[in-house]
Amino acid sequence: MPHLPMGIFRHGDTHRDAASVSATAGNIPRAIALMCFAGLWFGVSSAILKACCTSVQPFECAFFRTGVGFVILLVMTLLGLRPRTAGQRVGLLFLRGFLGAVGALSYIWSISRLELGLANGLNQTSPVFVCLFAAIFLRERFGWWVYALVGLAFVGITLIVHPDVGGIKPAALIALGSGVFSALAYTCVRVLQKTESSETIVMWLLGTSTLVAGLSAIFVPWTMPDALTWVGLVGAGLTAFAAQIFMTRAYRYAPATIVAPFIYVSTFSSLIMAFFIWDELPGTAALVGCAIVVASAILIGVLPKRVRT
Repeated sequence: MPHLPMGIFRHGDTHRDAASVSATAGNIPRAIALMCFAGLWFGVSSAILKACCTSVQPFECAFFRTGVGFVILLVMTLLGLRPRTAGQRVGLLFLRGFLGAVGALSYIWSISRLELGLANGLNQTSPVFVCLFAAIFLRERFGWWVYALVGLAFVGITLIVHPDVGGIKPAALIALGSGVFSALAYTCVRVLQKTESSETIVMWLLGTSTLVAGLSAIFVPWTMPDALTWVGLVGAGLTAFAAQIFMTRAYRYAPATIVAPFIYVSTFSSLIMAFFIWDELPGTAALVGCAIVVASAILIGVLPKRVRT
């Protein structure tokens, strides 16, 4: 997104770089620490964006969240610090970027109207939907336990989206939509990882997301940020980019099944920061639902998923 949700492409890198990962797998504590830092900085970025949304449009926040990282990568490319490549499957790269952009925009819009921790928890449903989309579109087969966990995750989602008889929370549905679109984007990555490098995929994601967010100014009037909001917007972009770097490095030191669950530090840090900053304390049902979703997503990530044929 998310988180930008931005980092699921890492699974492709993990498979391609299995040799390098196994060579450094003994440094697991370092990998876990890096992933915890990634989750923490993703949570900080989301909290800054929520604060900025009180002064400017969520679409402006989305523009800076990805635009800062895109500019950094663009400068690195021009200086020859990273490969210059447009990729082999441009159409699919653009589709992945567009879907990721919609997911990011939905997430940032939802945190402006929903408790930060719950919005983050719903955005983190993407691994659940990835399994469904991989089975539908890529014809991948999974064990029954995966589908059982998917069903359990939907119980948690129901508790968050419709916690009582008062009705469904529209903002929660938007947050859930961010997880769905992110999952569609990650499904594209499962195909792209066969031909494209992680740098190319991320560059397209950041570039497309920045473009889509920027085009929103045609339809939604933007507001000129004040000095403090300018600092916040740039800070949100820098912290999101730093989180991406921490996450990428974590996957270089240990297998994904070990370090991936620790990215959910972002959900818990979001809950804690929202409580102390905005006095946000979701209801019991919503908190239980958030815990169920996170636990299900973690188990889906760490348990063997495919059925041997």
